[in-house]
Amino acid sequence: MEYKINWDCCEGVFAVPDAAADGLKLASGKAVKVLVYFMKYRSLPERPEDIGVTAEDAEDALSYWEQLGILKKAGSETVQTPKPASENDAKPCEPVRIIAPPPEPKAAEKKPVIKSVKALLPTEIAERIEQSEEIAFLFRSAEQSLGRVLTFDDQRTILWFYDHLGMSADIIIMLIAYCCSVGRGNMGKIEKIAVEWHEKNITTHEQAENEILSMQKAFSFEGKVQSRLKLQSKLTDSQKKYIDSWSGMDITIDMVELAYDKTVDGIGKPSFNYMDKILRKWHENGITNVTAAAEFDERTKPVRKTEKKAAAEAKPSAAPSYDLDLLFEHALKTTPTVKKNGEEAR
Repeated sequence: MEYKINWDCCEGVFAVPDAAADGLKLASGKAVKVLVYFMKYRSLPERPEDIGVTAEDAEDALSYWEQLGILKKAGSETVQTPKPASENDAKPCEPVRIIAPPPEPKAAEKKPVIKSVKALLPTEIAERIEQSEEIAFLFRSAEQSLGRVLTFDDQRTILWFYDHLGMSADIIIMLIAYCCSVGRGNMGKIEKIAVEWHEKNITTHEQAENEILSMQKAFSFEGKVQSRLKLQSKLTDSQKKYIDSWSGMDITIDMVELAYDKTVDGIGKPSFNYMDKILRKWHENGITNVTAAAEFDERTKPVRKTEKKAAAEAKPSAAPSYDLDLLFEHALKTTPTVKKNGEEAR
C-alpha cells in the first residue's frame, strides 16, 4: 500500500535536516517526538507531558540529537564583526560570542535514590561493542529477549546497569529475560527492578535465581488475587506492595477473599489497608486457613454494649431465700391460740 502526503490538510511546512534520518535507527520514539516538535516551534513545550515524554526523556533526546550534530546549544555560534573601510586602520578583533541567558532556576525536585547517568555518545557505544565481546553478547541477548533491535536509549540504559550499578552481564540477561517473560519488557520497568536488585545487593547468579523465584511467586499470586476479587482496573503500586507482602506471609487466596468479604461487610467498601490489618492479625496468631480464621474471629469477637445490656435484661431475678408454698401450707394447718383470763384458749 502506497501513501502520499496530504498537502490539503497542511497550513505550512517546516524544515528537518536530512542528516536526522541517519540517526533514526538508534533513536527512540520519544527522541523523534522531541525533534519534530523542536523543529516546528524551535523550543520544547513548557510541559513535556503534553507531547508524551518526561523532562528526563526530553533532555536525553536533545542530548542524542546534539551528539549527532543535528542540534547545538545556543551560545555556541560565533559572529565576526564586519571589516572597516580601511584595513590599515583596522585593529584585530576577538570574535563576539552570543551568550545565551542563564536558565531560570527550577523548583526543587525530589531526586531518586540513584541518579541516572547515561551520557554516552553513539560512537562510544559502538566502540564498547567492538572492544568487548561481553558487551556485544549482552546486547544480542537483550535483543533476543525483547524481540526487537535495541534503541540508543536501550543501549545506554543497559550500559548504565553494567557500569553504574555494577551488574554483571549474566545478571542483566537474567533480569531482562524474566521481565519479558511476565510482560514487563518496557525498559523503564526493567530499570526500576534493576535498581531494586542493586539496593538488595543481588550480585551472584544464585541470588538472582532466588529473587526471580520469589518474584514469580508474587507475580502469580498477584494475578490470582486480581482474578478472585474480580478487580477489573489495573492494580496500583500500593496494592501490589500489599499483595507482595501477603505472598511473603504464605497467605492463601481463600484467606484473601475472606478478608475482602469481611472488609466490605465491615466498612461497606473494598480497602486493601483494612484487608491487610485482618490478614496480619491472622498471620500473627498462626491462622493458616479460612476455617481457622472464621473460628478465631468468632472466638475473639468483641461483645457490643447493646448485647451486654440485652443479656442483663434477659437474666432472671434472684430467687427468694424462702419457700412461699411451704409458708402457705404451714398457715393452713396451724390453729391460732387466744389467751383468756390468763389461760390459753383455742
